[in-house]
Amino acid sequence: MKKQRFMIGAVLFWCILAVSGAAWCGDNGNGTVTVNGLVWLKDAGCLGEMDWRDAMARPKSLAHGQCGLTDNSRPGDWRLPDLNELRDVYSSKSQFERVRKFPYWSSSTHYTGSRISTLAWAVFMNSGYMYGKSMGTPLCVWPVRGGRPGMAQ
Repeated sequence: MKKQRFMIGAVLFWCILAVSGAAWCGDNGNGTVTVNGLVWLKDAGCLGEMDWRDAMARPKSLAHGQCGLTDNSRPGDWRLPDLNELRDVYSSKSQFERVRKFPYWSSSTHYTGSRISTLAWAVFMNSGYMYGKSMGTPLCVWPVRGGRPGMAQ
């Protein structure tokens, strides 16, 4: 009997340990959702569409009081996610509001052999499909904060 309880306890311990290392996603109740340690704007449609250069700049001006944010964030806290971060949030998109089926810009450029890229990576949120798109094309923008670009887990 004691051995059986010990075995059940050991199995539960390892299950809890395994789950604690898994990806976590949760609504923070302040206009943001945390996914894998990164804080995302809950309203994925708030900033609308813009070309890539504007998409790189616009999130930097986002702050508390805008787009439903009550998180005390300040200008400079937000940024455009890199390709890996954007790809990772695709599987948690049901936690967000106004996620559009159209592609979202990433901060990652897409090189096609020339030294100067005119393409950047984008992700379709209806399929998870990734592709290089002309930087002049208006696409959706979904800000993130925390972490460092290129360091998504």
